[in-house]
Amino acid sequence: MLHRNRSIFIVIWMILAIVILALMPKLLAHWQRQSPEAHVTSTAASYPVTVKDVRGLDITIKKRPLKIISISPAVTEILFAIGAGDRVIADTRYCDYPPAAGKLTKIGGYLDPNVEKILTLAPDLVLAARGTPREPIDRLSSLGLNVAVVDPVDIGSTLRTIRLIGRIVGDPESANSLAARIDARRSAVVAKTGRIPASQRPRVLFLFDLNGLFTAGPKNHIDDLIHMAGGTNIADSTGVPWPELSMEKIIAADPQVILLMEGHGTNANYTTDSALKILRADHRWINVSAVANGRIVVLDDDEITLPGPRMIDGLESAATALHPGLFPKGTKR
Repeated sequence: MLHRNRSIFIVIWMILAIVILALMPKLLAHWQRQSPEAHVTSTAASYPVTVKDVRGLDITIKKRPLKIISISPAVTEILFAIGAGDRVIADTRYCDYPPAAGKLTKIGGYLDPNVEKILTLAPDLVLAARGTPREPIDRLSSLGLNVAVVDPVDIGSTLRTIRLIGRIVGDPESANSLAARIDARRSAVVAKTGRIPASQRPRVLFLFDLNGLFTAGPKNHIDDLIHMAGGTNIADSTGVPWPELSMEKIIAADPQVILLMEGHGTNANYTTDSALKILRADHRWINVSAVANGRIVVLDDDEITLPGPRMIDGLESAATALHPGLFPKGTKR
């Protein structure tokens, strides 16, 4: 009888063990949701983290940063997009997206960060991007602050930057997920535009504004965007990344589509109608195909020029403008 009872006990114990093992993932998930300490501990366990920034320096972050200062609008957007916005204590006067970023303490601009103010705020991490002068960056580092400099330019380098910032601030899963979603949207566009033969790719002129003829030539992120969107950049032949075209060059190239920046923060604030009105009032533009056919497309400045999560919106908008048959407006890509 004793042997039989012991056997029954063992069988019951084995059943209970199997049930507990089956339920363990759900129980752990529940405990982590209920306990903030569990989440912080699991995140902090990945530290210290050492990364190489754009300066070629090895930056070691000893613990999860809780007071972050951003010296780049693109970096600010990335931090908020991966869920680290609540730890950003200050940013630049140009950081206005998302709206919460615009309400933060300002430490100057992208080109002229106020080192003394940054020191007063005592951050445990400062994130900057290439383009901010080296002197204030080096000074902040020499004064003992953790400073990492990133270099997002186009969609590809922005994806790498998102993943890197995720590692630095302790949100790698969220960052990797965001990068994967953006990459999937890029792939969906290129899957369609990549099949378009050269003869069917519209000739495109990009203009920063209508007060001059400054454009994007080869080997820059706007040129890359035009090609991914299924167009041919008429300024490629200049061999200059940021050239100023002559009117003769434009007339000879005869662009079929003009992409124009909206003009945030300027007196322009172009719309398609206002841009067409300006161009059609100038006799030099009358016979240019894009003007004659009304194919002037006004794009959001930030979506085109700011190397952050919204750059994919700029690509989709450009692809829709160049190939409305492939990308009907209002469709989810």
